[in-house]
Amino acid sequence: MGGSYSYTDNGRSRSGSSLEENEGLLVAVRQGDLDGTKKFLEEHPEALNARITHKGQRALHIAAMYGHLHIVESLVHLMSAGDLELMDNEGATALMYAAQNSDENVNINVAKCMVDKNPTLVSIPFTQGWIAVTWTLDLGHNQMARYLYSVTPLEALLPENGIHDVALELVRRCQKLVTTKVISSYGLVSNFLLILAKTPLPLSLHECQLPFWKRLLDNCKWGSVPMEPASAINEVVVAVPETDHQTSRDHYSVGAPSPREEQYLALLRASCNAISPFHDEAIDESGIRNAVIIAAERGNVGFIVEALKAHFSLLWTSNEDGRSLFSVAVQNRQAQVYNLMHGLTMKSLFLTSTDRDRNSMLHMAALQAPPPQLTPIPGALLQMQRELQWFKEVESITPPVTKERLNSEGMTARKVFTTEHKDLVKEGEKWTKETASSCSVVAALVATITFAAAFTVPGGNDQNKRYPIFLHKNLFMLFIISDALSLFSSTTSLLMFLGLLTSRYAEDDFLRSLPTKLIIGLSTMFISLATMMAAFCAALFLMLRGRSWIVIPVTLLAFVPVTLYIWLQLPLLIVIFKSTYGAGIFDRNVKSWL
Repeated sequence: MGGSYSYTDNGRSRSGSSLEENEGLLVAVRQGDLDGTKKFLEEHPEALNARITHKGQRALHIAAMYGHLHIVESLVHLMSAGDLELMDNEGATALMYAAQNSDENVNINVAKCMVDKNPTLVSIPFTQGWIAVTWTLDLGHNQMARYLYSVTPLEALLPENGIHDVALELVRRCQKLVTTKVISSYGLVSNFLLILAKTPLPLSLHECQLPFWKRLLDNCKWGSVPMEPASAINEVVVAVPETDHQTSRDHYSVGAPSPREEQYLALLRASCNAISPFHDEAIDESGIRNAVIIAAERGNVGFIVEALKAHFSLLWTSNEDGRSLFSVAVQNRQAQVYNLMHGLTMKSLFLTSTDRDRNSMLHMAALQAPPPQLTPIPGALLQMQRELQWFKEVESITPPVTKERLNSEGMTARKVFTTEHKDLVKEGEKWTKETASSCSVVAALVATITFAAAFTVPGGNDQNKRYPIFLHKNLFMLFIISDALSLFSSTTSLLMFLGLLTSRYAEDDFLRSLPTKLIIGLSTMFISLATMMAAFCAALFLMLRGRSWIVIPVTLLAFVPVTLYIWLQLPLLIVIFKSTYGAGIFDRNVKSWL
C-alpha cells in the first residue's frame, strides 16, 4: 500500500499519505499520547484529516472511539467545522464513534466538544438512516441519548431521517427524560410532559376532521409564548406496534382513530406511564400537576385522561389560585375538558369547591372568555350567546346554595356575569342593529318591487274582459305565485328586522330571542330574493317567447344575486342556527372513564 492517494469527502477533494506513513499517528492517538499526536501532526499536517486505517477512519474517529477527550479537544481545535463531518468507509462521523463508548461520562464530553463546534453533526445520518440520537438509543446509552436529544433539531427527528420512533424510544428507554427540566433558548423552563400538555392532538367529541399538520399548527397558536425547537418532538411520526393501539377512546373520541392519533396516544401513554410509579412527593417535583392545568387551559382532553389514569391523585390538582382543573377548563371555555366531569361520580365536589377568592365554578363561567375563544365566533351577538350558554350550562348543575354564594368581593356569580359582559352586551346590540338596519333596507326594496309587480302583470290586461292576457298560461301562474311568496317573505323579513331594532337587548335575550329573530329575518329575505328572481324569469319567458337567445342569458344572470346571497349570508345563517338550535358543545352523556 505504498504511495499517496486522493479521495473525495462532502464534495471536497483531499490528498493523504499512505496508511503506513500514518501508522505513527494511529498508534499515538490510540494510546492517548497527546504529545506524540501533536508532534506527528506538526511534521505531517496533511495527516490531520487523512484516513489512517483500512476502514477509512481518521484520527478524530479513533480518539472518539477510545474516549481520549484531551486528544479530541486538540484535534477539534485544529480542524474546521466542515472537517468534523468527514466519514469513514461506512458513512459514520466521529460523533457516531463517541456514541459507542460505554463510559457515558466520557462520551458525553467528547460529543459536546464536537457538537459545540459543528451543531449539524447531530443531524447527519449514518448507514440505514440512523442519526446520533437513535444510534445511541439502540446501544442503550441513555444519558448520552438525553444529551443528544436536547441538541437535535426537529428536522433530524422526522421519520424520513431515521427508522426509529425517536420520541417513543426516548420515553421508553429513558423514562427520567419525561420529567427532566430543560431551559430553552428563550429562557422557558419545560419538560416533556409540559410539551405534550401544550400541544394537544384533537381527540374530542366535537373536533373537525382536519389534516394532522393543520390541527397541530392550530393548536400551537396560543398567546405569544414562543415554543422551543426541541419541544416539537411530539410532531414526530411514531411507528408503534399494533399492540400499543388497543385502548378505549370512548370517553373522549368518536369513530376510528387515525394513524396520527394512534401514534400520539402511544407517545402520550408512554409518557404518563413513566410517572405512574411515583409517590406524591415525586409527582409534585415532576411538574405533571402543572402540565395537567395547562392541558385543561388548552383543551387537551387526551393528556388529562391518560395522566389521571396513570395517577388518580392528579384529579385534585389545582392551579396557583386554588382552582380545580375543571374550573380552569370553564374559565378558558374548554368544553371537551368540562364534559369529562360528567363521567365522574364525584362531580358535585368540583361544583361546590371554591378557590382562594371564594370563586366557585359558576363564578368562572361568569367571567368573560379569553379572546382566543371569542374571536373565532362571528359577531358580538353570537359571542354573547356563547357566553350565556356557558353560564346557563354550569348554572343548571350547580346546587342552589352555591348559586347565591358570594366571592371575596361580595358578588354572586350572576352579578359577576353582568359586570364582566356589560361591554359585550353593548357590542352585541350595536352589531345586531347594524345588521338588521342594512338587511331591512333590502327587504323593504324587495317588498316594494313585488307589490308593484302584482298590479303591472306581464302582457297587460284584456281591455274587454279586464283579465290578464296570460291568465291561463302556466308561466303566468308561476309568476303570480312567486311574486306573492316574495312579497309575503320580504314583509316578514322586514318585520323581523324591525323587531330587532326595537328589542330591549336584555342579557337573556341573546340566548334565544334575538338569534331566532335574526334567523327568521335572514331566511325569509333569502326566500324573497329567490322568488323575486323566479317571478322575473317567468315574466321574461311570457313576454319574449321564441327569443331564447336573450331569455336564457338573462335568466342565468338572475341567479347571480341569489348566489351572492348564499355566498355572503348563508354561512352566518347556518352558524346562528347551529348555535341556537344545534346539538351544542356540551355533552352530559360521557361514560365513566376513571
